[in-house]
Amino acid sequence: MVAAARSSSSADTRARLAELIPRLGAAAPAAERTMPMHPALDGLFPQGVVRGSTVACVGAVAASTALLLLAGPVQAGSWGCVVGLPTFGPGAAAEAGVALERVVVVREPAAAAFDESTWAQALAAGVDGFDIVVLGAGRHLRAATARRVQARLQARGAVLVLVGAAGAFTPDLQVTGRADWHGLGAGHGYLRTRRVTLGLGGRRLPRDRHDTLWFPGPSGVVERAGAHPSPLHRQAG
Repeated sequence: MVAAARSSSSADTRARLAELIPRLGAAAPAAERTMPMHPALDGLFPQGVVRGSTVACVGAVAASTALLLLAGPVQAGSWGCVVGLPTFGPGAAAEAGVALERVVVVREPAAAAFDESTWAQALAAGVDGFDIVVLGAGRHLRAATARRVQARLQARGAVLVLVGAAGAFTPDLQVTGRADWHGLGAGHGYLRTRRVTLGLGGRRLPRDRHDTLWFPGPSGVVERAGAHPSPLHRQAG
């Protein structure tokens, strides 16, 4: 079950998150240079993600890509925190391989209750207490706040995953994706597989990388497309 921190005010959000962190223990030391990724991402991240990195996910499959980035670390025993991502769904996360019992979700407060300073403190608390933080509310934070969060991220050796526009953050890496659904034919059957094409670029890479995944694949799991080179008939739309 996903541990969810829900609040009627930003201060309550911060307090609830602070209560959870001591139970989880400290994040892994920054000396452990990389964080493992889901096997389906081996083509993009063959050595994992360097701790302290900020990874932006953009494009039509940004949220799905972020879930896949979250899945690898939590499968390996890390704790994850999802902050301000209204599209987060436990079912979709589980399908991506996320171990829900190791994820805490902090819902973004309503616009009328939003306070940038307190929300930034809640995000900083997440960076302090979790190995990987998925953020969908970066657009609300000022440049000075983003710089402080990223500095703390590097000191702690955590990984920040941004969903959508990076806002004031400066990503080290950016994953861009698009997808095509496949099924039994136009007007017949149902959509069975989704072919996702991802591109990875950024200042930490000498050259861009590209790979294609089934998300989900013919067997119902997420995997690299090379495992099934002959896709089913493409469904339009």
